[in-house]
Amino acid sequence: MTLGSQLASVLLAPVLCLSQDFLDRTTRVTPEPDEDIFQSCDYRLTLPDSREPVRAAWVIFERGPDTTAFYQNQQVRAFAATRRLALILAMHCRSKQIEDMNVDPAKGIGRALFAALDQFAASESHPELKSVPLIAMGWSGAGSLVGRLAGFRPGRYLAGIAYEPGQYDPLGMNTIQLGREAIRKPQLIIAGGADDHVGTERPYRYFKKYFDQGAPWTFAIQNRTPHCCLREAQSLILDWLNDVLLANREGARQFGYITVEPAKILDGWKNPVFNATAARVSYMRCQPNARELCAGWLLSRSFAERWLLFVQELHH
Repeated sequence: MTLGSQLASVLLAPVLCLSQDFLDRTTRVTPEPDEDIFQSCDYRLTLPDSREPVRAAWVIFERGPDTTAFYQNQQVRAFAATRRLALILAMHCRSKQIEDMNVDPAKGIGRALFAALDQFAASESHPELKSVPLIAMGWSGAGSLVGRLAGFRPGRYLAGIAYEPGQYDPLGMNTIQLGREAIRKPQLIIAGGADDHVGTERPYRYFKKYFDQGAPWTFAIQNRTPHCCLREAQSLILDWLNDVLLANREGARQFGYITVEPAKILDGWKNPVFNATAARVSYMRCQPNARELCAGWLLSRSFAERWLLFVQELHH
């Protein structure tokens, strides 16, 4: 460990707390000299006002106001509190080369995240944060990071939520390589049906590649939605994550299917973007079908109903 890591400081002054039931703290991690991080990375932590150990850390990568608002949302915080989750906002941590961050976790972001968890474990008297599993969530380029984290530290990866995921080449969804342990971890991939940035084709191909290898993953399309609008997917995300945390297998034989049509929009690679025109749930495992796309696992009857409502909504 370098001197920079040893000097990484925990800032103990609480930031603005949105509810008396929660306690917010911050910490800062200094990058190593060989890491592609421009300056120290900041992390915010929300814990239930309780000394009970947390069971997992839900990390949301900050990527503009939508992700910050999601982290601050009272329903999200209440969900995390009742399920004993530490809620963490990983603030934007830019690359040395460009304003954007380097979404390859091996280039620094991965180590910094786990160092932040270690620092919070010490400063907040929650030693379990050094070992609890991780729920990773990210929008846009951070969605690519969410997928890569599964392969970076599969033993600590509980689940991933990739919202409108994609990044410039060569760090796009098409270059994510995961091993057997990583693909066993659930992921929810949500694409926007009017997204002219990352589109729908690459997120869907990422999902399908690993679902075909047995991954318990789920895909959803948010119709006519541009590269934004995380709030409208909040209920779907919370219902899916609730099933994951319960290890819910009530409806584990249910699978989603969607019928799609192309929109008059192309993504950043000139691929057509699609929307869902119909959806259904079946107890038959997804089979190749020229008319429909498989959308993966639906872990419970209640989530299957939520998923159907979401993908059948014409305008979000």
